[in-house]
Amino acid sequence: MQFQGGYRYSSGWICTVLSILAIVGTVTASYRKSLALCQILTLFLNLEGTVLLASAFSPVGLTPPQGGPLSMVKWFLAQQGGVPMSYNQPMFYGGLLCLFVAQILSAVLR
Repeated sequence: MQFQGGYRYSSGWICTVLSILAIVGTVTASYRKSLALCQILTLFLNLEGTVLLASAFSPVGLTPPQGGPLSMVKWFLAQQGGVPMSYNQPMFYGGLLCLFVAQILSAVLR
């Protein structure tokens, strides 16, 4: 069965790359438009919370198709039905906490 082996989805690696992109995006936005420290923190917490929520659920046991890089990209972007998911509870609640704090900060700043 597919869930007993197959491809190991690299959610940790993807989460790390997206977290780095969240930092780069926050720094870029703060340089292009002079933002207050609370606005920078709010932006980063929103981005990082989204990254953590998206990374909290990862598929288990998917098998990529044989072929070149184009077929791999098409497979990665296609809807995969009937695939069991692993759940990372600290990432999920960490993402919710980041989004919660960001919303409080944005409400206080108004």
